[in-house]
Amino acid sequence: MNKTPSPDESKQMLKWLNQNRQMLLDLYKNQYVAYNANGLIAHSENLHEVLELAEASEQLFVIYLVPRRTASIQILPIRFGTIARHDWQPNYYVKLKHRDIEVSTIMLVDSGAELSLISFKVGQDLGYALADAESTLLAETIGGRVEYVLRNLEMTIDEHSFIATVAWLQTNTGGEQLLLGREVVFDKFNIEFRQADEQIIFKWRGDS
Repeated sequence: MNKTPSPDESKQMLKWLNQNRQMLLDLYKNQYVAYNANGLIAHSENLHEVLELAEASEQLFVIYLVPRRTASIQILPIRFGTIARHDWQPNYYVKLKHRDIEVSTIMLVDSGAELSLISFKVGQDLGYALADAESTLLAETIGGRVEYVLRNLEMTIDEHSFIATVAWLQTNTGGEQLLLGREVVFDKFNIEFRQADEQIIFKWRGDS
């Protein structure tokens, strides 16, 4: 089983991702990639295949689902193209678990999102399915309406585990960004953004 990276290891892996994001977008659209601070370990559209290959490497790794395209309007965040002079995104290492499927990945920390969000593909690969006659919910976004359902998902951040409600998209938005929203997460942690240092600091508040 892939071990949890230390804060320094997590920081180095996020640095590699930020430096190589365009290469991943060019070569591995809509694929899961396993990587660490030293580079790419495995890639495939099949999550289980990537996990198997990465585990066999006996290296520390994180999973990232490369979006189909960029600059598309999603439920959140809003994309305005490449206009930022500081090309950094507030991503953070998170371990997701549903039943016996566990994925170490990164999520975009978004204080503007009420709920955390996973894409349709990621939800399927984690083992989620719609119940018979289950109704979907509708969310209004700048890009129009999207359908979603609510699911409980186990998250681990900095070795602290908890259950959070997430929105599992049922509408294909053209992107696979995973968002870490306020519900539960922002009650469990004090979160500090340091963009100039390209760093996010999570401080555990506990269950009080």
